[in-house]
Amino acid sequence: MIRYYIVLFLLVTINLKSQTTIITGNAQDQADKLVRVIVYDDLFSGLEKTIVSSSTDQFGDFAFKIDIDHSQFAFLALELDKGQFYLSPGSSFRFEIPLDTNLNKGSVFDRLPLSFELFADDGGLQTSIEEFNIKYNNFVYNNVNRIYRTKDNSVVNNFIDQINENYSNDRSTYFYNYVNYTLASLKWLSRIKSNQEILGEYFINKNVLYHNIQYCEFFKEFFKSYFNSEKIFRYEDLIPVLNQSKSITPLIELISRDTLLSKDSRIVELASMLIMSRYYYDRNVNKRSVIKKLTEISVNSSFSENRLIAANYIRVLTSLESGTKAPNFDLRDASGNNVSLKNYEGKFVLLAFVDNDCQMCEYHMNLINDLKNQLGFDVISIVSGTANDELIEFAGDRNYNWPIVSIDNDILLLEDYKVKVFPTYIFINPDGTIAYVHLPMPEESMELYIKRFMNNYNAKMN
Repeated sequence: MIRYYIVLFLLVTINLKSQTTIITGNAQDQADKLVRVIVYDDLFSGLEKTIVSSSTDQFGDFAFKIDIDHSQFAFLALELDKGQFYLSPGSSFRFEIPLDTNLNKGSVFDRLPLSFELFADDGGLQTSIEEFNIKYNNFVYNNVNRIYRTKDNSVVNNFIDQINENYSNDRSTYFYNYVNYTLASLKWLSRIKSNQEILGEYFINKNVLYHNIQYCEFFKEFFKSYFNSEKIFRYEDLIPVLNQSKSITPLIELISRDTLLSKDSRIVELASMLIMSRYYYDRNVNKRSVIKKLTEISVNSSFSENRLIAANYIRVLTSLESGTKAPNFDLRDASGNNVSLKNYEGKFVLLAFVDNDCQMCEYHMNLINDLKNQLGFDVISIVSGTANDELIEFAGDRNYNWPIVSIDNDILLLEDYKVKVFPTYIFINPDGTIAYVHLPMPEESMELYIKRFMNNYNAKMN
């Protein structure tokens, strides 16, 4: 039995043929709740995808069968709360999710991760990773000063030797790589290995472990600082390349100034995507030029995995950007009337995501009603959960003539709009595209933002 509360984040991959994995579980006293298994479509962009979903039955039970061909880091999600585990082919997992009396308290994304008791028949992989993580985290916690602030590396070397000895008989390639890249990160951070040594020993002309979360996390962490510390190029060199050229070639050539990197085109291409994603929101960078470069990789790369990563980066970077299509919804108000965003075509719309016990939201309604009457936009209040009678009565008594709809079974709408706190306000253009996400509060500068977006859109249309 594994008492598995999720606080750790590492994983590795085994290459296996597709096998059926069985997942069963029970969410105590939580009937008709959405349950999902979520994985990363790729570990570089971090784009998540749901591979299977269902609802708990009247007893809170759920069951899945999934055909997968490699081990991977995964989430079990109950509604919007997620806990981590390691999904592997041909294994079986049993989840026991206790009733959390605080489940509906606080903002959507500031809760503790979903906690559960996990019984895994996976050849001991979960147990090995958990055991190793505890040893590693305890070592770092107890030796942080000696690791990072002294030149004496004996404590690190002794720990590495101990770990290698303890797990020398473990035949799992998955777990071997997991440990290997964890220790590689430790060698790098403690300066036992230089940047060039790490690059040559762990990355250049080595297998890229696309499904290994520890490999990918270390890759991103390493290259985030590598270009700065090695002074391969200056900021002043990079920005013109990102902005002025539609082709990825000049960026590849800039990165390939590093002699060691130039020997591995796959790694250079991955590093180029990390650079583009890192500088995408830089005020001096032309976003369209970056997207064109990523599009070129997604179409023309010699490496299928890199093509997928580039396409996913585009989705992640442009999600909910101004001008992109707003996620549609079909929800019902208290009277049972259907309310869809598509029905508001041709109108500016303020989406007000609120909680059903949000006192601040009632105060905001007064201010929003004044702005609505003054500027001429529509409003839809979207309540997380079920809109309570008190909120509906409050709005009715004051003649706030806009719909108040409940999320009900469309709880993933909060994920679609990346709603993390209540209230959250999002402004939609008449053509159904995003004008702006996460507007300031009504008592702050919301009015100025809405005026600007309305004026800009109308000027563009005229």
